[in-house]
Amino acid sequence: MSAMGRKGLVRYWTIRYFIVLIASMALVGVLLILFVQWDLQRSQRQGMQRMSGVIADAWAKGTLPHGALLGHWLDTRTGELGLNGRSVMMVLDDQGEPVMKFPPAMPQEADQIAGLREQIITGPGVPHFLTLEPHLNNAPYLVAVHPLPDRQAYILLLLPKEISYGSFLQFRLPRLILASLVLLTGWGIVYALTRTLVKPIREVAGAAQQVVAGNYDVKLNKNYREKEIYELVAAFKEMADRLKRLEALRTQLLAGVTHELKTPVTSISGLVQAVKGGVVTGPEAETFLEMCLKESYRLQNMVEDLLDFNSFAAGTMSVTMEPCDLNKAVREIAMRWQYGQEGHKVRLNVETAGDGPDWMTPTDPIRLEQILVNLFNNARDAMDPDGVIHVRLERGAGTPGLLIRVADTGRGIPPGEQVDVVEPFYRGNGKKQRVRGLGLGLPFSRLIARNLGGDLVLTSSSPNGTTFTVVLPETMERPD
Repeated sequence: MSAMGRKGLVRYWTIRYFIVLIASMALVGVLLILFVQWDLQRSQRQGMQRMSGVIADAWAKGTLPHGALLGHWLDTRTGELGLNGRSVMMVLDDQGEPVMKFPPAMPQEADQIAGLREQIITGPGVPHFLTLEPHLNNAPYLVAVHPLPDRQAYILLLLPKEISYGSFLQFRLPRLILASLVLLTGWGIVYALTRTLVKPIREVAGAAQQVVAGNYDVKLNKNYREKEIYELVAAFKEMADRLKRLEALRTQLLAGVTHELKTPVTSISGLVQAVKGGVVTGPEAETFLEMCLKESYRLQNMVEDLLDFNSFAAGTMSVTMEPCDLNKAVREIAMRWQYGQEGHKVRLNVETAGDGPDWMTPTDPIRLEQILVNLFNNARDAMDPDGVIHVRLERGAGTPGLLIRVADTGRGIPPGEQVDVVEPFYRGNGKKQRVRGLGLGLPFSRLIARNLGGDLVLTSSSPNGTTFTVVLPETMERPD
């Protein structure tokens, strides 16, 4: 999955936190409601069991009131035992026939008692409970059955099983416990999500310590859904890979510069000693001195390349911007380069895309010539003697800017070398065997292009040829 298909970190974790929090709160709420319901039903059963025992005791002693006094007596005892709702009671004889009812107008659910008489009189001889089916939308009734000794009679106490929101709010556990549960749940969620979020950061931090220790072969997990974390890990991995390549180039630089500078120095030293020691004399000595001079020029050029590259890299070399007809400038540069190619059959063609006459842009013609001459030289070295260099001037499609494309018909750059071809001091395997130098041509040209407000990029390369593109802005934008 690419970075485009990933959610932003804030969005991803906000949604996840919201969903998990709601789910957790719902779970806690359901568990609390179930616990409250269980506790209320337990309390109700205990209260009904005691209440039925009180009624049975009063019935056995003959002290149970009658009429209106019975209703007051039941309400008083019910309140004392913490029971909610108006009590309904029945007294059945040993045959299960009702001998007393209160109130006289019994709820419709009480009609089910007749069908349960056999179950009541043959049931356990200890207090127990039955449940009556609800009528319409009424709450089901809970029946406490209290047999008298020797089953002389059965006391039945009926109360509706009902749990209201009011009962929930009046739950006997302190509200502080409920608030603490909510806070602990929220903290647990935040802690779990934070640990998940910190994991990739710790992974990157560990990889950074490996890079500091000089180990660039870091392994990072890129399978993260969050866009920002994915981009962080991917960018760090790319940075580590680039540092690894730069470290290899630095090693190559030390070996390459040492070799390239040592070679002309050794040649000059040997030639001078031969002349000084009289090993060669006359015309042959003159030839040796000319060879010394050429080697010294080559050594001077390499030192100047190093100094120029360092000056551009450090930002101490300036460019002189002036209005320039890019079409005219490119053709003149190509013509001068073509005239200087004595002994080479390479052809160079320049063409301009479109009919627009205005190719004016601010640039430094001298620096531009350095870029193009280096590209022409590289193209020439990569082709057979009868190769062709195509130079095409065009405007960028979709983005503002002027493009100078330099394409050759050479052997191309191997895919494994295309990434590093513009890195300082990098020289491909083929070039090491055929051309001597420091590998600063393309990096130097790219530095110049960027100082001109543009860039130099490798557009394409195949066994049929290579194309480099010089990008120049139509208005000057110096890099920071």
